[in-house]
Formats: sequence, structure tokens, C-alpha cells
Amino acid sequence: MAANHASIKLSSAFVDEARKEAEVLNRSVGAQVEHWARLGRAFENTPGVGIDRVRGALEGRLKIEDLDTSEREAFYDGVFAELNGPDRAMSDHYAALGAREGAVGTDGHGGVVRTTRRRRVA
Repeated sequence: MAANHASIKLSSAFVDEARKEAEVLNRSVGAQVEHWARLGRAFENTPGVGIDRVRGALEGRLKIEDLDTSEREAFYDGVFAELNGPDRAMSDHYAALGAREGAVGTDGHGGVVRTTRRRRVA
């Protein structure tokens, strides 16, 4: 079965930034870069937003406050659509983390539980 992943080259400075942000948000570095890419795609695909505005935003020159009402609505719609929930790969990733021995989660009733080693029954 072929993997659903691809390798790309990124500068070490960018990867370091992604690593710092990923640690804060409990994401893998790859998931953080993918998240940033989705945000960028949502922004670029927002109607009425040209490449000059995208570059301005990336350089910190364009603020959300500078958008007109319809641009803000389109921007937020696009961003919220991307952030509305994890994609399948992210869900699978967290499911795998939760299945590891020692993983901590909730029992559905607000109680904290820790995954323990499962013993095989012969």
C-alpha cells in the first residue's frame, strides 16, 4: 500500500518556527506546516484577494481590519471552513496517539483516564 505522504524541502529556520508553534498547539511539525498551508490556501482563494494582498498579508502589511465587510466575511468563511474540524489524517494521528500506552484522555464523563498496556490473553 502506498503512503499518503510526500517529502518536501523546507528551510531549517522555517521548520524550527513550525516546531515551536507545533509544540504549543500539540501538533506534529508536519501537521503544523499543513495547517499553515491550509490557512494560506484559504486566504489566497478568498474572492477579491489578489496576490499583492496575499503578499502584503504574509509580510504583515495587511491587517484584517483593512478588509472591507465582504472581504472579511469571505476570509472568515474560508478560514473557519478549514478550521472547522480535523481532516481524516489528523483524526487518525490523534487516534494512534490515544491508543499508545500512557496516553491520557477523558472517559466521556469528565474523568481523566490513562491508557495502560493491554495484556494478551492466550
